[in-house]
Amino acid sequence: MYFRVIVFIILIYLIFRVIKSMKRARLERGDSARVNHPRASGEDLIEDPVCRKYIPVSQAYTKEIAGKIYHFCGKECCEKFMLSKNG
Repeated sequence: MYFRVIVFIILIYLIFRVIKSMKRARLERGDSARVNHPRASGEDLIEDPVCRKYIPVSQAYTKEIAGKIYHFCGKECCEKFMLSKNG
């Protein structure tokens, strides 16, 4: 009776180790189900007038200049645009 229990415990442990090593191998390859890839949200993209990069509207650096609203990828592009407009 004890022999069967010990064999069963060893068998469970070996199965556990095999599953664990398979999961580790999947993580190293990068195809794990736990990796969440960002999904397209259907949000509109706008083009930065300076660097021509497309960015989501929600992430854009927005500035009103001379009554017109401009969208930039960041503050640096906004400053470059302002300098080119002024000079």
